[in-house]
Amino acid sequence: MAAVIRLEHTRMRPGEVAEALLAWTQAVVPGTVDRIAPTCMCPECRGVAPRRRLEEALTALPQWARPYLYSLVLPLDRRFLARTSLDEHASPEWPWWQRRR
Repeated sequence: MAAVIRLEHTRMRPGEVAEALLAWTQAVVPGTVDRIAPTCMCPECRGVAPRRRLEEALTALPQWARPYLYSLVLPLDRRFLARTSLDEHASPEWPWWQRRR
């Protein structure tokens, strides 16, 4: 947790990881990919910007600190994968969560 706090005070803003986790949860748990979470109302999000912020946090954290955050994100990712399908028209350069519909 200290690593997340340190990250939020250097490369992100305070509370951003928690907000992204909450927004990803709200976007995934109901099972609809087009639901915009209340904490993220920007038009580009479509429910995927929170996952992008979580990915940024996961890659920015020291390797020893990643498993805790990943253990919170992984069940949501699995649920998202189970309730979506691969979009064959999506660009292979996009992150995996944007290649789903």
